[in-house]
Amino acid sequence: MKINEFLNKSYTCYHAVENAVSILESAGFAPISEAKSRKDAKGYYRADGGSLFAVKLGAENLQLALSHTDSPCLRLRYDGGVLSGVEKYGGGLLRSYFDVKLKIAGRVVLARSGGALRAKTVRSDFNVVIPSLAVHLGGGESGETFSVSRDMVPLLGECENLFASLGVPDAIDGELFCVPATEPFECGASGEYICSPRIDNLASVYASVKALVECNNKATCAVACFNSEETGSETRDGARSQKLKEFISDALKIAGIKADCDALLSSAFAFSCDGAHAFHPNRPDKYSTGAPVLGGGIVIKRNDRYATDCLTSAAAQKIFSDAGIKTQIYRHHPDLRCGSTIGLMAASGLGAAVCDVGVAQLAMHSCAETAAFSDVEAFKKGLVAFFNREVRVSENEITVK
Repeated sequence: MKINEFLNKSYTCYHAVENAVSILESAGFAPISEAKSRKDAKGYYRADGGSLFAVKLGAENLQLALSHTDSPCLRLRYDGGVLSGVEKYGGGLLRSYFDVKLKIAGRVVLARSGGALRAKTVRSDFNVVIPSLAVHLGGGESGETFSVSRDMVPLLGECENLFASLGVPDAIDGELFCVPATEPFECGASGEYICSPRIDNLASVYASVKALVECNNKATCAVACFNSEETGSETRDGARSQKLKEFISDALKIAGIKADCDALLSSAFAFSCDGAHAFHPNRPDKYSTGAPVLGGGIVIKRNDRYATDCLTSAAAQKIFSDAGIKTQIYRHHPDLRCGSTIGLMAASGLGAAVCDVGVAQLAMHSCAETAAFSDVEAFKKGLVAFFNREVRVSENEITVK
């Protein structure tokens, strides 16, 4: 599966996990619950809701690539399947949602035999639109602001019940979203850029999963793709949960590694993989000197809102440089508030040594973000190089073998 297809099919975090699992299974990975009967598997994974964890077993040191599966969008509000409005999920660029192709997607809950309630991913076969206000009626005026409750409700047409329109009339409940359905497209005179919804942060999910599949690891290498980053990560499948620890603990048992799980995590090296702001040629006033550019290589992110320190940055530069991959540094404009990632949660919650890295992009949180194909490929190759090395962390020292 190529990046275009992955972005196009991954309407929500739940779809992204299903598509990532497809990549893993095609490469010979098996569910960790089947480890006893699938000892010949190339690796193991656990998919739960909007989160995904995967591992390739190796030596008794741990190397991690962390990312998140959710992207900003509009969450639907409904009563008994009847639409009553929308609310923001994360910090989407609202003006980009007007007059573009959108879909309804997410998951619903269905009753199964034996009292079981099971979630199922869904998406609409039809498109919806949020029509903007015509210029003759005041649309597009200078300083125009948008009310989510008033302006952002999608036009559903003849739809009496959301569940029925999605082909699941017997659904008990669900988590449904209005999401961009713009198909990824190339742009630039040489087709060097990709424009697509959800580059933040599915480019990182895609690159890390593909890297784990392709690497020839020495250490125990794992990928963790969390849900809920855009809303604070405080959910059962977010980065503040215990799910990564539980997965690593189970993986260690399979490998016969008797090392303490907490100790192994606290001495791990992790890349926190998330989108980075590229230099916008029309608004140079928003950037510090030397801002990253599209096509300039992997971005190493430095700010007090990121977990990167001088040691982890130096280790990242060595790993990527040794692999012949270019890097660039991002420092947020000092007069603007910087966004955050799950890197700080990994550093403080796990004790791991963390470096924040990512793919440079424009129009972050828009319905059509822009990145360079070469940067996505470089990011995957950089993570392959990381998984192929042994990176050991000790007091005031990181060794890259």
